[in-house]
Amino acid sequence: MIVTVRTTTDARAKAEALARGAVEARLAACAQISGPVTSLYHWQGAIETTEEWEVVFKTTEARYPGLESHLLAAHDYETPEILATRVTRVSEGYARWVERETEAAPSIEGLAPVDDERPFFVYGTLRPGAYNHDRFLAGRIGTEADAVLHGAVLHDGPGYPYVVPADGGQVVGTLLTPSPGSYGELFGLLDRLELPVGYERVAMDVVRVRDGARVSAWVFLAAPDAPLGPVIESGDWFSRP
Repeated sequence: MIVTVRTTTDARAKAEALARGAVEARLAACAQISGPVTSLYHWQGAIETTEEWEVVFKTTEARYPGLESHLLAAHDYETPEILATRVTRVSEGYARWVERETEAAPSIEGLAPVDDERPFFVYGTLRPGAYNHDRFLAGRIGTEADAVLHGAVLHDGPGYPYVVPADGGQVVGTLLTPSPGSYGELFGLLDRLELPVGYERVAMDVVRVRDGARVSAWVFLAAPDAPLGPVIESGDWFSRP
């Protein structure tokens, strides 16, 4: 089943980043950007008017969950518009093309929490203070601790960063330990959020800043086909140029 998915954002550059990230990750076969358009909506008790750009993606129903996760992770709106519409009629050749262009990423259906309840090392939009932390992790985290991953470098990406192992580098982030009873839910949520958009989950040692302890944690590294951008020399997503 072919699906069209639309979203809006407040800058053309942001629209292009959302579109490029989805297409590079093969979450969509293509994306069209149009605008500016004028949007009116209720916000904090008033009617707002703003100029926005619309992005329309062509994908399959099977790839929609991954595309939604990409848009939620990369979008900087608190509640982004994500509307999906099933296409009832489509030419056979175009349908086959969309299916071919979106079939590269592996399915993650059936993944279940592992028995080894390691903390998670996060370094981008899921860090405390970043826009996806409260959106996805609120109420699920027991403890947070500053930490550093050595032997890796940080790359910019399509609205979120990627870590790649490399001698001599280091990445700044946070160790998140799920609250009691939340591990299974959080484990599944992060896999569904991260794996479809160019990550692979790996157990690695990170150094906790407060006491220098080495802690084994789950880290989402860049998968081989991840759309890597420039290296962020500081290793800190919050200090990127």
